[in-house]
Amino acid sequence: MNASPPRTVAEPPHVDPLPPEAYSRMTLTLRAGLGLAIAILLAGLVAYILVYPSSTSGTVLSANPILNYLNLSGLVTGLATGTVEAYLTLGLVILVVTPILRVVTGCYYFQRAGERAMTGITLAVLALLLLGLLVIGPHVR
Repeated sequence: MNASPPRTVAEPPHVDPLPPEAYSRMTLTLRAGLGLAIAILLAGLVAYILVYPSSTSGTVLSANPILNYLNLSGLVTGLATGTVEAYLTLGLVILVVTPILRVVTGCYYFQRAGERAMTGITLAVLALLLLGLLVIGPHVR
């Protein structure tokens, strides 16, 4: 009988797990961003209703009131002058930026822990998020 030699399985490289504080910081990033965005959006919505009581959802959507605040200078000017639409825009910006910050935080911790595969995957997710937001998004109407 022909006995085959025992197969050896290559050990995977040792990777230290992420420290618990990394997970808690990433969770805190999401919770804080979402809480802040919701608070600003709710306050902006109440203020908008008080300032424009006769507006309907159809007139607001067709007018796109945040359009003038989608650039940095318009947003800063609107916030400085207390324009309700600028605060609504700020809430939306925070809502969009929060998951991006979470991905950046994850990338940092994966890189720091030496998890090259997860760092690469996280960088790819970040690139896709930014591509969709900054390149594809402006072309969708």
